[in-house]
Amino acid sequence: MIVAADGSGDFRSIQEAISQIPDDNNERVTIYIKNGIYKEKLYINKHFVKLLGEDPEKTILTYDDAAHKLLDNGEEMGTFRSYSTFIGGNDFIAENITFENSAGPGELVGQALAVYVNGDRAVFRNCRFLGHQDTLFTGPMPEDISVMHSRQYYERCIIVGDVDFIFGSATAVFNRCEIISLNRNKNVNGYITAASTPADKEYGYVFLECRLTSDAAADTVYLGRPWRPYANVCFINCWMGEHIRAEGWHNWRKEENEKTARYYEYNSWGPGGNMTHRASWSKILTDEEVKEYTIFKILSGDDGWNPTEETISVYIAGDSTACDYTKDQAPRMGWGQAIGRLFKEGVAVKNHAASGRSSKSFINEGRLDTILKEIKPGDYLFIQFGHNDEKEDEERRTEPYTTYKEYLTRYIDGARKKGANPVLLTPISRRSFNSDGTIADTHGEYPKAMRELAEELKVPLIDMTEKTRILFEKLGEEKTKQIFLWLKPGEHVNYPDGIKDNTHLQERGAVEVAKLVLEGIKENKLSLEYFIDKDNIK
Repeated sequence: MIVAADGSGDFRSIQEAISQIPDDNNERVTIYIKNGIYKEKLYINKHFVKLLGEDPEKTILTYDDAAHKLLDNGEEMGTFRSYSTFIGGNDFIAENITFENSAGPGELVGQALAVYVNGDRAVFRNCRFLGHQDTLFTGPMPEDISVMHSRQYYERCIIVGDVDFIFGSATAVFNRCEIISLNRNKNVNGYITAASTPADKEYGYVFLECRLTSDAAADTVYLGRPWRPYANVCFINCWMGEHIRAEGWHNWRKEENEKTARYYEYNSWGPGGNMTHRASWSKILTDEEVKEYTIFKILSGDDGWNPTEETISVYIAGDSTACDYTKDQAPRMGWGQAIGRLFKEGVAVKNHAASGRSSKSFINEGRLDTILKEIKPGDYLFIQFGHNDEKEDEERRTEPYTTYKEYLTRYIDGARKKGANPVLLTPISRRSFNSDGTIADTHGEYPKAMRELAEELKVPLIDMTEKTRILFEKLGEEKTKQIFLWLKPGEHVNYPDGIKDNTHLQERGAVEVAKLVLEGIKENKLSLEYFIDKDNIK
């Protein structure tokens, strides 16, 4: 299902799409949300729902209810009815979305929740949570914790607020998130957490490698205060700005909370990370104790849940410049064969590229159908053709502005119907130098036609023709022999007579071209960016 505010999708509103999901749903349903501002008060009480946004800064779910707002009966709305989005179903996932409550500061409107998360096994990746007081409520309510408990996972998210803006009873991991405290221009600008962790739960909130930032004055923001006596919060390897108070923790004006609250830190750093003067009733974890704080141990529960195991698959449809090669063809290698080593865990590359195929023959041989039977919502389909579309034989030949665009459209439509993300890649340049050292244009109108189609259908485009041209011209004629399959006689056992191939890559070239693909991923701000292994692309 596709939601688009401009009417180009299946639905204009997210709630309308939610309503189409059966109440007893037990399979993953992905709702793809195009960029836009969706002012809706959302209620999601169905299981296995995934909201997949196009861009976290441009896919905005917002509403403006607040605690002091009056209902029709004259009563105030109260904190827990002020949410912009309520999530009650289990196994919820959100990616690339902004959740916002735009009601304003708590001093004026009272508490105003952007999100109320009540279901179990909830996952948020690359999302933003914007509000003031009580931005993110990690339920359930304290009175419900005896009958249910919620586990939640936040990865590379941004959470903004001032007073108690991450609060509740859930066990939640915040992994590599940015926690932004707003400046209220007060002596106490706020409290990041207000946990209500049940007494029998070993873990509450765990912040791993997060950044705590603010433009508030130094020493004005507390790490947390206990909403309930057994509040459990831990910061591990987190950078903290100067806004964090030296003592770190507040007892909510109840000394008895100091005996029960469980507040921990390990290796805090930055201007506000000095743990020397932390509240005496908080604890600095030892090297041995911190080993117990793994994502799996914190969240696994009785069912072995591990939110980091969910894998995004990148499918590649293309030709010989991208495909896999066997050991007896080494060192020949396609960029699709190399790119997998440049991602961290969480991404699986499924390379369906095949030598000699065009956009037409790949489809006619049933290769696209094979992909579409497997591809799942949230996956990516990388589409790169052009080398063989130029051929004169009827099985492969397409015309740039007609049949080439028509066949490419079938890939795009097929991916989108499955809730996957199509990405177009123009063909890589050949090693063909002009006399002045520039790369000759050997692809004619095909790259231009693909660029046009990307614009027409609003598909992310990685211009590999241009990127490789720049790289090859920079390297020059001699050094590009190390990129392409140029081998001297006797240099490699698989090519005893040597080879001079100006189209296909050897291993070094495949890796360098794969790096250019990653460059394009970052330029297009694809969610895959967050899985790039920076240690392996130097």
